[in-house]
Amino acid sequence: MSSTSTETYLRKPWGSSVRIEDDLWRLRLKNPVGSLLVNTFVYRHRDTLAVIDPGWPWEVQLLDDALSDLGFGGIKAVTHWLYTHSHIDHMGAAVLLQRRSEAPHMVWPWVKPELERWHHYQDRVNNWTPWVEEAFAEPQRSHILKERVGRSAGGARMLELFGPGALTHTRSYEVGDTLEVGELRLELLDARGHDPSHLALWEPTRRWLFSGDLLLAMPSPLSRAMGDDLTLYEESLKRIARLPAELLLTGHGTHQRGDDIARAVARSRDQITSLDLNLRQALGPEPTDLYSLVLKMVGGKALEPTSRWWVHIANSDTHLQRMVERGEAERINDERGPLYRSRG
Repeated sequence: MSSTSTETYLRKPWGSSVRIEDDLWRLRLKNPVGSLLVNTFVYRHRDTLAVIDPGWPWEVQLLDDALSDLGFGGIKAVTHWLYTHSHIDHMGAAVLLQRRSEAPHMVWPWVKPELERWHHYQDRVNNWTPWVEEAFAEPQRSHILKERVGRSAGGARMLELFGPGALTHTRSYEVGDTLEVGELRLELLDARGHDPSHLALWEPTRRWLFSGDLLLAMPSPLSRAMGDDLTLYEESLKRIARLPAELLLTGHGTHQRGDDIARAVARSRDQITSLDLNLRQALGPEPTDLYSLVLKMVGGKALEPTSRWWVHIANSDTHLQRMVERGEAERINDERGPLYRSRG
């Protein structure tokens, strides 16, 4: 099926939608508790209604409103719940959707150990307090713990808001398997890095790539607090770059076509190189803490604990730890906490 010549955009009380192809829509549901919007993709073909990355757990009713308003029959009409990764803004609503829908949820080996305690899992990976306590030196450590209680942007309070939750209505796949969804044949590709359970969904006939948070306009967040891995991320970028994609469908931001896809991959690679270079330039012979290093990298501009602040400092820490592992930087622990200096 060819692309539609003109994409149809709608703004509604529940958010917005764009009809990207004849059978593919992108929804952006309003986030009632924050500013981060998620791209939820809806594929409809005959009796098939598949939803990819349904969004935040507090958006379930908005998703139902959207699917009803667009004439799809609401959540109860969904036949497939599909995911690129397990983060709360993509898969956090799974148990809540399970309570309102008979459709199975796609799961794969990396998420299976967490299914019986899904809401515990979401709270655990979104509690950044242990990372703050380990990564920062005083006085910033105490300040951050007081102001943010170690939560990542948006936070997670699944147990408090929704109680315990087990994801039981599932359909299991392996990495490398192909999912038959209507006329689509979606291949499950290893796209780990941003999340230790990250996938990409690749449709080779239509040349659609659902890349989740692997490719974003801003640097993809990588945080040790959530088990992310910079080396795996680089390997995933190389793997995805080899695909002859014609439509890139990302977890946030706008979709891309044609040459813009190659530029998106190059931008992500360049962001890695640039951050490594900036860290090397900021490191000197005198021991410096993580916060001061990042402050130096941004020209001394005060850092505020907003979502972009967390992304920037978490990414810097991830790169810094790899430099330590490779012997390019030295970590020193004193009474204030961890400090770093160059080894070159």
